[in-house]
Amino acid sequence: MFSIAYIRVSTNEQVNKTSLTTQEKFCLERATADGESLSKGHIFREEGESAKYVDRPELMRMLEFCKMNRGEISKCYVYKLDRLARNANDHLMISAVLKQYGITLVSITEPITDSHVGRLTEVMLAALAEFDNSVRTERTTAGMIERTEKGGWVHDAPPGFKKVKSPSGIPTLEHDEKSENMKNLLTLFASGNYSVAQAVDLAFKLGIRTRSNGKKSWQSMRDTLANPLYAGYIKSKFTNGKMQKGLHEPIISLETHYTILAILKDVDHNFSKHAESDWALRGGFLRHAICGRQLTGSSPRGRNGPSPRYHCMYCKASKIKAPVSRSRAEVHQEFIELLDRIKPSEGTIKLYRQILLRRWNDAVKEAQESSRRIAAELEAALTSKTRLTDYYINGKINDDDYEEKRGELEVTITKLKLKLSDSKTDSVNKEAVIDDALLFMRDPATYWNQAHIELRKRIQDSIFPNGLEYDCRDGFGTVEIASAYLLNEKMTEKSVKNSRLVAGAGLEPATSWL
Repeated sequence: MFSIAYIRVSTNEQVNKTSLTTQEKFCLERATADGESLSKGHIFREEGESAKYVDRPELMRMLEFCKMNRGEISKCYVYKLDRLARNANDHLMISAVLKQYGITLVSITEPITDSHVGRLTEVMLAALAEFDNSVRTERTTAGMIERTEKGGWVHDAPPGFKKVKSPSGIPTLEHDEKSENMKNLLTLFASGNYSVAQAVDLAFKLGIRTRSNGKKSWQSMRDTLANPLYAGYIKSKFTNGKMQKGLHEPIISLETHYTILAILKDVDHNFSKHAESDWALRGGFLRHAICGRQLTGSSPRGRNGPSPRYHCMYCKASKIKAPVSRSRAEVHQEFIELLDRIKPSEGTIKLYRQILLRRWNDAVKEAQESSRRIAAELEAALTSKTRLTDYYINGKINDDDYEEKRGELEVTITKLKLKLSDSKTDSVNKEAVIDDALLFMRDPATYWNQAHIELRKRIQDSIFPNGLEYDCRDGFGTVEIASAYLLNEKMTEKSVKNSRLVAGAGLEPATSWL
């Protein structure tokens, strides 16, 4: 028999400090005092991982190691219970798995035993760890929001910046040795002569790389290019997704930033990742009926090659005695069958056609009015720019004022041009658009099956706004359909036979179709 230990720090900065070494030292000393055999090779080190989540690499490796060596491991040492988990449910799950393998959990600094009092103490300490983590998170978040509202930057510094503090003590940014290279990268991309993939190569040549000195990924480069931080503005979860003026000096002008966004918008329109199109139902849409957590997707390789499956990582780690995965093909087929069961009647489709035509006409009028208004504003801004140039030529305004006013007008003109482009309606026949919408209503299953990934997700969210529960053995559970879709089990003859369909929350069941 031998013992194991699990040690963890939550940030990369702590990895290089003494915390891990200290935890390891105390675990080895306690094991020796207990007369247990604990070698350094059996100490699982989790470096820079939060205990808020159970799917940590070393924790998963340790649980798998315990499974493979069942009956040979006597104890699992941790310095403190919050090193193992900061969520009470996760802790109880991990503790139960260890106990199932005949392993006793030992905390170096806390009095937990296998007695009634010891088990109660363990549960209380796990709950206190979760409570402490929640309080810390609330306080930290409140402080970050306050500093962000003052124009500060509370996250890691992106390429081209370094973290500093303002005279009033607010964390902010200033240019570093790579700021000029970042300016060159962003300016060159704004010329429209580079793709995102080419920008990745250009950034690497300019020394803008990953922490491991490699090339940035396509998505990472796209996020960097779109970051308003380089134009002097902050946009994060602490600003509710809105742009806010920062305390730091910009690297590029706001006009250049908007030009980059316009280019990326066109890139996004034409870019689709094949891998995503294979997993339309993941990303939080499917929830496991057993634990309520989202199903994810992967393609484990078996004897006959890759086997794409949706699965629940949490229940898989919990070793529950129930199926925790299902083949992707089966899940998609069941979803198509579900969509087929909720088709509306022809009478309802005729009514919808009239409603959609009326709404389309109203939308066209609104769009045309918006375009005329923006065009008028743009014409006024262009006139102001011409007048400003006349003043400058005639010596009525100095160089500094001219450059400042001209820059402001350029930003305004760029914004208005983008707004005008967005407000213009597509030159397509409105009847064709309505027919496309009605095709979706007549046969949502086929429409979803043939759609691209973005449209698939919009269809899913419009019909099932709260997502779906899925049991890997019994299939889809009770389904809540969007009120706007006006569907329940009484709406069609087919849905009467399907006892799993219910009306969305707050929706009275319809008694007939028109």
